[in-house]
Amino acid sequence: MKPKAMEENVPSYVPGNRYRIAISVLVGVISAVVLYGLVNHLAAGRLRWRQDFSSTGRVGLSPLTQQVLGNLTNDVTVTVLFPRTSDLYGHIDGMLREYSEAQSRVQVRLVDPEAEPVTAMQLRTSYKLSPEESNLVVFEANGQVIRISEPEFSSYDANINALLQGQQREVRRAGFKGEMLFTSALAGLATTNVASACFVIGHDEARPDSEDRLTGYYRFASLVASKSAVVTTLRLDGTNDVPTDCRLLVIPGPSQPFLPVEVERLTRFLDGGGRVLLLLDSGQPTLRLGLERLLFEWGVVTPPAYAVDTNRSLGGLSVLSTNFGSHPITLPLARKEVRLFFQRPRVVGTLGQDQRPADAPKAVVLVATGPEGMTKSDLRAGTVAFKPGLDGVGEIPMAAAVEQGGVTGVAAGRGTARMVVVGDSMVFGNDAFSNPGNVDFAELTLAWLLDRTELLAIGPKPIREYRLYLTPAQYRSVRWMLLGVLPGSVLLLGFLVWFRRRQ
Repeated sequence: MKPKAMEENVPSYVPGNRYRIAISVLVGVISAVVLYGLVNHLAAGRLRWRQDFSSTGRVGLSPLTQQVLGNLTNDVTVTVLFPRTSDLYGHIDGMLREYSEAQSRVQVRLVDPEAEPVTAMQLRTSYKLSPEESNLVVFEANGQVIRISEPEFSSYDANINALLQGQQREVRRAGFKGEMLFTSALAGLATTNVASACFVIGHDEARPDSEDRLTGYYRFASLVASKSAVVTTLRLDGTNDVPTDCRLLVIPGPSQPFLPVEVERLTRFLDGGGRVLLLLDSGQPTLRLGLERLLFEWGVVTPPAYAVDTNRSLGGLSVLSTNFGSHPITLPLARKEVRLFFQRPRVVGTLGQDQRPADAPKAVVLVATGPEGMTKSDLRAGTVAFKPGLDGVGEIPMAAAVEQGGVTGVAAGRGTARMVVVGDSMVFGNDAFSNPGNVDFAELTLAWLLDRTELLAIGPKPIREYRLYLTPAQYRSVRWMLLGVLPGSVLLLGFLVWFRRRQ
């Protein structure tokens, strides 16, 4: 206790003390407001100075992207319909900020469907999106729209054989293809020479304007149109040849044979670096379309048999497949663990390496049944049965992709021939689009077939994923550290300070 004399010498009022306190409070408030403004300014990304300190050593946008942005003359609205919880959201947001900073005509709008459901629904209605289409980036200019879906953004690094044998448990994302896709979309909106996707008719194929639940292709044709392609129909008989602006030939479920002159035109289109999507009509597996020799030369075989998997079926000859090959089309499907629905798939296999010459096109199986699958080729008396000695058991392929690169002396955009063959035309029918897995398969198939070869110089940006694996004992230690020791230390320190002041 202080002596009484000392207490009497302490003045009860100090002149100016009130003003000093007021000034101190005012300075503190102004400092807090300034700090708040600076933090929000940084968070809004309004700074013009940017630098990439990542281990990849890549700084800014590629020269090709800068050239496309510099030549942009129209305003482009980019709508990101992605939840902020998605692991791709940060990559997409950061990349598009670079675009908007480099070109003021690119306006980016971020909409989280989970946080802003009303706005998201209005946008989905204006863009005529189906309920199955989610997590999209939409580019729009002068009424033209290009959509990029979530599965298209990533490249993957995985040993599929090890994955299927249980030696590898996951497919890891290795790269982000945002710049290639965004620049391709901008180039597609800027070009006046729009490519065509031609649906072949004349053999009782499915029609792109048909809304029939099973056989109609209206929803798939709408998806093709969203890739900045004009959808047209084409007959290959008579004097009709494949137009020079045709980028993709779609042959959806032909049930009548092709004439020799039509096969010759298809062959010439592929030899010139064309792209073909052939979907077989599974209603008549024994029908010879006249395309068998062409497919064989490209490393694909289509025997008259069904692929069956009773352990992965919804009844009848349907197959729910989760068995995917190692290919850019199917690696994203393997990562997402989607299920593809085949109504009645035919066998679509590839020739072995010993059956093909060294310079033959590269054929890869895309989708197969599970290990308990089988072929059924006995079609007598209107039934489908297993024929001993002819049919086999195991993983039965149902779709394949073929690529022949390095075609020289052809027009730009026709340098790499590609073909996808699917054993069930209904896999892309209107009704099948109610399955999100089939929509993803269609998106990725079109993305592979309709890529813009002039943008292949823009490679995926590598993604580094770091994972921390803890044993149960380590996990318990970390949990008690975070929930007990750290909060307890703060409480103990607070108690000591309080006790000290009480003294």
